[in-house]
Amino acid sequence: MEERLHSHYQSLERAIDFTKAADAKAAPVVILHVALIGALAFRAAPLFDALKPFSWSAVQIALVLVIPLYILVSIGAIIVAGMVFFPKTPRTGRSLIYFQDIAAMCEVCFQSKSKGLNADTIEEQLLQQIFAVSKIASQKMQWVKWALILSAVAITLWVALLIWGIAVS
Repeated sequence: MEERLHSHYQSLERAIDFTKAADAKAAPVVILHVALIGALAFRAAPLFDALKPFSWSAVQIALVLVIPLYILVSIGAIIVAGMVFFPKTPRTGRSLIYFQDIAAMCEVCFQSKSKGLNADTIEEQLLQQIFAVSKIASQKMQWVKWALILSAVAITLWVALLIWGIAVS
């Protein structure tokens, strides 16, 4: 039993490490987009000047389409990356492993319940926690994947807008 519990604990640690990895990947995505939006805003005057007077030229129509598209995709990437930091953590009120459940108990109750655990109950709670954290890690990784896909699109649009900004200035 001790070996099984140790194996379960290692599985829980791996799942927790995946949640940390997702957080570590999402943070630079948010920072990247804030920096790109700032850099583009600094160079936006020539782009907006190219729209005056509006004459329905191909370049002007492309700019009118690409600027809002870039903004939407970039904001979408920020939102999706930000969702990584707000996982849905199920609180059951009875786990002696999950920190929010523990925090919701009085200290005496926690100590009393913890001392009364047998190996089978510890294993059951560890397995429940592994399952819950693994679901969270999986969802976080999906959000990171979509944030990176949106980022690739946004960077492509950003480069196009930067080139247009340089060309029209």
